[in-house]
Amino acid sequence: MKNINVTAASQQVAGNRAEEQEEKTNLRVIKIKPVGNAKMFRTLAKAIAAGATTLIVTTRVDVAGCGYVWFGIRKGYTELDGKLLLNAQIWNYLLAFLMGKELPEVTEFEPDREICCQSEWLAEVAAEVEKLTPITSEEYNESEEGIGYLAKKYHFSNGKVVMPAEAMEDITELLN
Repeated sequence: MKNINVTAASQQVAGNRAEEQEEKTNLRVIKIKPVGNAKMFRTLAKAIAAGATTLIVTTRVDVAGCGYVWFGIRKGYTELDGKLLLNAQIWNYLLAFLMGKELPEVTEFEPDREICCQSEWLAEVAAEVEKLTPITSEEYNESEEGIGYLAKKYHFSNGKVVMPAEAMEDITELLN
């Protein structure tokens, strides 16, 4: 039974990738000018209330040690992109939307400043989202400089969480 679920999940991810590729060719992306965190959150919430169906968040940590996400919220072939600093309320709101659950109220918009180590916090986020969804995929991307990166994506019913890409070592360097 578990093998069937894993196969179905893999087929869903493959189907999602094909849809994403088609959407990327027709997608109209609107970058939101950086504004205060409360206003940025309200813009995101307004888009959700207006019927946005897909949320894509990529976790990051800024130089001050504060966790944030680059987000893309989609409705049809339009995507709003922006940066949102995180606190527990905002993170729980994002996860609730991704899972298709009732959205909690957010009353605090100041970011948590207790995040101190990027790698530790990102590992905690990865562990948390792994508990919430068994559906994952990895995507290898290569920069113009020839450096390869591997990004892991956690798929939910209403979007995905993308963990920052890790630089991949050139295998030929390992042979020397």
